[in-house]
Amino acid sequence: RPGWGWSIVSFPRRFERYWNDSFAFRWYLIRAHSLAKLSLGVSPSPKALVGEDGYLFYAAERSVDYFRGTDPFTAADLARWRDDLESRRQWLAERGIRYLVVVAPNKETIYGEYMPHALRKVRTDSRLDQLLAYLAANSSIDIVDVRGALTAAKPHQRVYHKTDTHWNDAGAMIAAREILARMKAWFPDLDAGPFAGELRVHAAPGGDLARILALEDRFPEQRYDWLPAAGHEARTTGAETAAREQVVMECAGCTGPKVVMNNDSFGENLAPLLAQRFRRTALVEGSRLDRPLIERERPAIVIQEFVERALMCPDLRGC
Repeated sequence: RPGWGWSIVSFPRRFERYWNDSFAFRWYLIRAHSLAKLSLGVSPSPKALVGEDGYLFYAAERSVDYFRGTDPFTAADLARWRDDLESRRQWLAERGIRYLVVVAPNKETIYGEYMPHALRKVRTDSRLDQLLAYLAANSSIDIVDVRGALTAAKPHQRVYHKTDTHWNDAGAMIAAREILARMKAWFPDLDAGPFAGELRVHAAPGGDLARILALEDRFPEQRYDWLPAAGHEARTTGAETAAREQVVMECAGCTGPKVVMNNDSFGENLAPLLAQRFRRTALVEGSRLDRPLIERERPAIVIQEFVERALMCPDLRGC
């Protein structure tokens, strides 16, 4: 809340916003710096890697360490992740609510062949591989692994943006179909069939990684955008929620259950697709299980989506 303590804690991000808005010619200086480093064959920013064939990759949040496998899970790490997920599942189960975990793969997990060749892997199995094996042997957590479906689709269409951290609408649609197929066993009335609409491809400026480098024109993007058929789009309601980061979507005529979904930036195009199949979807940004919201919404299931690199955190509470 506002006050001296709040001011101290929030000062760094407030000052950064001020600096970004006020520093003269900042964008042009960043662009010149990026072009100079590119000419030397060096990635211009510690947050972005320049890969092969125009691909850019996110390098922050220990993404490179994750890709190379330099810091695998220990037995204690795996137990901590299991305990965190199990505590959430148990709390929900006591209220008759199912719990489904969805891990959005890092782009380099699906398109690792375009990573800089100097970044060689230390081990082939990832932290996600370790966690899945551990949970299969020591837990009842339901977790959806969409890596196989995304990899299988690669020869036919691109499933991640080349210049952005995230999957595109084609990739999000594949992930949505995998999630719905898993849920179909629990909710027989759920429509898990193809989505009605059209996937359009068009040229656009570069994505978030190109913007970091101020080189959106140097790294253009071919975007895949989904246009739902008329009458099939879920609508955001005017209902007030307890926090601004919560959004409620409703779908008239949908036979699917009521859902609360925790999501990060990968959910921005995944959640609207899923919401086309659920009667009501309450979206919560971040990994925190919003117990008051769940008590109010009384959903049939909570979907917890998070990006793969979050597995570098001690647990979901530490992300």
